[in-house]
Amino acid sequence: MRMFVKMRYQAYNCLIHFYKRKGPSCVMDQLPVRTELFTLEDDIDDKWAVRAKTIVNEPSNEEEVKAKVEDARLKLKEKYPDANTEDIFTDKYIIKYLRSTNWNVVDAKEMFLTSVQQTKDFLPFMTAGSPSQLDKVWSKKIVWVSPKRDQWGRRVLILRLGQWNPSDFSVQHLYTATFSLLQMISLEAVTQVAGTVFVADMQGFGFKHLKALGVEELRCLGSFLSGGFPMWFRKLHIVNNPRLFNMLYTILKGFLGPRIKDNVQFHGYQLPTLLEAVPAEILPKDLGGQSIDADIDLSVEALKKNEDCILAILDQLKYLSL
Repeated sequence: MRMFVKMRYQAYNCLIHFYKRKGPSCVMDQLPVRTELFTLEDDIDDKWAVRAKTIVNEPSNEEEVKAKVEDARLKLKEKYPDANTEDIFTDKYIIKYLRSTNWNVVDAKEMFLTSVQQTKDFLPFMTAGSPSQLDKVWSKKIVWVSPKRDQWGRRVLILRLGQWNPSDFSVQHLYTATFSLLQMISLEAVTQVAGTVFVADMQGFGFKHLKALGVEELRCLGSFLSGGFPMWFRKLHIVNNPRLFNMLYTILKGFLGPRIKDNVQFHGYQLPTLLEAVPAEILPKDLGGQSIDADIDLSVEALKKNEDCILAILDQLKYLSL
């Protein structure tokens, strides 16, 4: 199954590169970089329905959509015959997993089971605090989601890992904050189709970070990026990476699956190459971008506003992991 997912994703990646090479007049036109607030919309519009068919193989026939959703629901209920899952396996929730697996019912079921197992294995990294209890993380402005989508409609999460001081708060708090932000945008229908891009700034990464990120922390991150979370992570950009981080990545790479491993790009200290991939309007000024400080706070504000919904999803996964 892993090889099958890899082949499908490589095919998609080749298609995107083809469109980029041919220009915006092709089937997948680039989109304007614009602010789109975190509304957690119910469904995609007609324009995105067309793109979803190409990007995630979304059925255009409503009856086929219903059939796949019901098939996935039945397969999941078979795994939890004694659990009360009526409020868990809703159409919207199942569609999130189907979009994350190119509408393959078997793969969607396996991804959900992986999510449950991941919750069981790495619960402390997801439950260090509710969004409103993580102000010691948010105040450092080291992790946020840009309110602007990129030229392909993707969300962009920015993590200033090198600016994290482990003595200020634990890796569990940092992971929980990041996980909560991603849980929120995973509820956006457009993001389920377009996916998300990571920008990891390693400026300042040193031995204190190396000490804080042990094997268990790397296993958790690898599982999360490699199919344990219902989202397409289209690209991971690593910038300002010192040799010390490269040593850590050698270990992390062993925990990464093909879903993400082939989509990691190291920029070193070359900001121009990062700007070729990520619009300047999205990046902070210290990465050569043009975004303003106010942009950093918008995703956190939206997360706190939707806190009950985010916590409910985690409670459901915890319930099924017992």
